[in-house]
Amino acid sequence: MTPEMVQASEAVLEVYAMEPERALRIIDSVEEAGILPDFRADMLRAKVYAWTCDDMRLDSAILIGERLMFHDSVKANTYFQEDVLETLLSSCRLKRDDEQALKWATQLGELYRQRNDEVEVLRNDAEIGVFLVHIGQHEEGLAHIDSVIHKLDCPTTFNQLDAAIIALRRKADVLNELELYGDMIPVDQRILDLLDDYEQHPDDFHDGSIREPSEDYRSDYIDFYRGKAYLQLAVAYASLEFGNKSIEKAEAQGKAREYLALCEQTSACQGVKGRFMITSTLRKLGEYDRMLTIYDEVEQQLGTDTLNVNFAEILLGRAEAAEAQGFYAEANGYRKRHTSLNELLTENLLQSKAHLYAARYHAQEQQIEIERQVLKNRLKSRIIISMLVALLLVILFSIYTIIQKRKMAKKNAAMVKLIDEKEEQSQLLLKPEKDPNDDLALFQQMDSRIRTERLYADQGMQRDELAEILGINRQAINQLLNKYAGGISIPAYLNDIRLSEACRMLREDSETTVAAIADQVGLTLRNLQRLFREQYGMTPTEYRSSHNK
Repeated sequence: MTPEMVQASEAVLEVYAMEPERALRIIDSVEEAGILPDFRADMLRAKVYAWTCDDMRLDSAILIGERLMFHDSVKANTYFQEDVLETLLSSCRLKRDDEQALKWATQLGELYRQRNDEVEVLRNDAEIGVFLVHIGQHEEGLAHIDSVIHKLDCPTTFNQLDAAIIALRRKADVLNELELYGDMIPVDQRILDLLDDYEQHPDDFHDGSIREPSEDYRSDYIDFYRGKAYLQLAVAYASLEFGNKSIEKAEAQGKAREYLALCEQTSACQGVKGRFMITSTLRKLGEYDRMLTIYDEVEQQLGTDTLNVNFAEILLGRAEAAEAQGFYAEANGYRKRHTSLNELLTENLLQSKAHLYAARYHAQEQQIEIERQVLKNRLKSRIIISMLVALLLVILFSIYTIIQKRKMAKKNAAMVKLIDEKEEQSQLLLKPEKDPNDDLALFQQMDSRIRTERLYADQGMQRDELAEILGINRQAINQLLNKYAGGISIPAYLNDIRLSEACRMLREDSETTVAAIADQVGLTLRNLQRLFREQYGMTPTEYRSSHNK
């Protein structure tokens, strides 16, 4: 890269974590000035989008990354490929799309193997093991992680030591998810042994690798991972089931408290966020007063942002605390709110609807508090105050409605842009090739026939029937889809074309009803609406309305 390209890239990477909008403006500026080629600018954009953790921007990062994997400059440079694959892997992990994350992690592992980078291969294999567990392959995933741990059993360099600690942490996390608490204990003890060895003999592990902390930061590294191990040990001992166990309940809880105290002395448990990590263990130990104190701090920090898993955990913890103290009605109220919030999180509602629910939720709490004060002070003023509260709620609701409509319009406009960009990119792949025997040309011919002959319009179109019409056997079609369509199935590919045609008709034909469009592209209205929402996060009607504004 030229000095100007290096300088531009460094400027973006200095601010992308804290100031993503500024980073994006820098990228646009240097690309327009011709300092960065388009693919390098896109690589930086994807990195910025992946860091923001916003669902729409994560989708953008994935779309850009998938497109870049086909770019000639990226295919010719393994370090560019590594950068793109790491961005794709990070984005899919944040979206909890474990199947796609497994795909990119596997490709990244192949890249490390080509370079003979054994430690990075092992580090990546541990991640693959986690994804295998998450998709239900528990035994295979654990065996994958165990193989990595066995190969790193006696690390001689810091890079190996760090990879071993990470692999052990991944195993402990997985065992915690599977509720195999007894198996967690030796894993975390091994982490502490490795950290003790490194603390006592740092020069024995010195290798000058990029991951090795400087002498000034060595104690921070050790303190951080010790804190994590202490916390996992506290969780394990607090969660043990008894019966035929050799350890008694009182002894196990004593150990849990001991490790919890050690954890609280480390950097891992500093600040409100760090202290919140220990609340689930406090709950299991029945230390509700300490737990509730931390909850109060977290809620104060969250403010009105209560549509998240942390607040759901707080509601459940408050319910258990109230139940333990004999306040069953209060506990029941917390559990109902926890159930309601979990449903919202599970359904992944649109941001506008989420804000509306949050507004209603907080308004109801305010009304209850006001009514309480009214009953305590003056019974006669109850009617007047209730009327004022009702009026206030109407005003707040009206304001939120206006704000949410504006936000919905902006979000839909951004989504329409993403959909159109995706369609444009898909069309780039379908430009005709000169060589009719080329696989890509064959794929383009197949896609063209499906579209021009409207084969997709037949709702009952089956794989074998499509293969017979196209004169291509099912295996060949699958190979083409694997190579040029991301490995999707034939039905999924037909649905992609149906959605693409539906988007075009929604943009170009404002008279035809959505139901008629669904019928013309080979879908029922219900299926079109479902697929459209799954693929684009909005309804066909919203897409048409936003596109025509």
